[in-house]
Amino acid sequence: MLPRSRLTLIGSATYLSLIFGVMLWRGISIEPEWVVLALLLIAIALGRGRSFIIDWLPFLVLFFAYEAMRGFASKTGFPPHDLSGFERALFGGTIPTLVLQHAFYHPGVVGWQDVAAMFFYFMHFPLPIVVGFFFWVNSREHYRRFVAALLLMCFIAFATNLFWPSAPPWYQLPDQVVKINNKTVEALWDSQYFVSDIYHSFNPNQFAAFPSLHAAFPALAAVYAWSRYRALSIGLIVWTVAVGVSIVYLGEHYVVDALDGFLYVAVAAAIVEVVSRRMAPAPASATPATPSA
Repeated sequence: MLPRSRLTLIGSATYLSLIFGVMLWRGISIEPEWVVLALLLIAIALGRGRSFIIDWLPFLVLFFAYEAMRGFASKTGFPPHDLSGFERALFGGTIPTLVLQHAFYHPGVVGWQDVAAMFFYFMHFPLPIVVGFFFWVNSREHYRRFVAALLLMCFIAFATNLFWPSAPPWYQLPDQVVKINNKTVEALWDSQYFVSDIYHSFNPNQFAAFPSLHAAFPALAAVYAWSRYRALSIGLIVWTVAVGVSIVYLGEHYVVDALDGFLYVAVAAAIVEVVSRRMAPAPASATPATPSA
């Protein structure tokens, strides 16, 4: 008979897979609020609903604040930078997005590669939240460090988008790069893809390509899983590679965007870990033994 913890893990994974699968099938955007509501039900089933609200509410408030501000970063008036020259210099005169699209994209046909790439792209929000929940179930302290690094990384990226905006390949090279996500959504859902009023109210920033948080989120999760959950971390590394290939193929990011995202992961994790160690209480000194008479 499986232990209760294993049954809980399998049941939770099945529950989330079913919910996210139906949402994708029916063309409903998987946004943070839906993910957290689903996780709240699991937390209540575990008898930890109150601590979930206490631990997750500050994260959600700050995360939505970042999402709202990210949209306004494009209104500062700074012209977006063109990174295509940097990309060509890095890859010997070629642009990987063009290479991948010429090899795998077929106009008018939705291929498995288009759907798979779109899946990895759309799982941008759910993945770090679900991984954070796994950390939270096992260790609230580990979860808090992960979330602190995630939020720090987001706000450093926001500052970059604010003062150094950059355009994605589909925007910078419209005559050469196809925005595959749009074509796939139109073909699968006839442009009826549902986005909640919350996200409709946010102002999307089309000049927030550098760094790529799509690549950075799973990479940060892999970093924080490495010391405690090695198998999960390896899976997240594979996921990160899949996301990297997907965002480049879709024309949403250059490779340099992803590479810079990994740099932001390293900086955010290093800062949080250093601060956490310095703020950790000193171990209590051992009480000296009383000498015998």
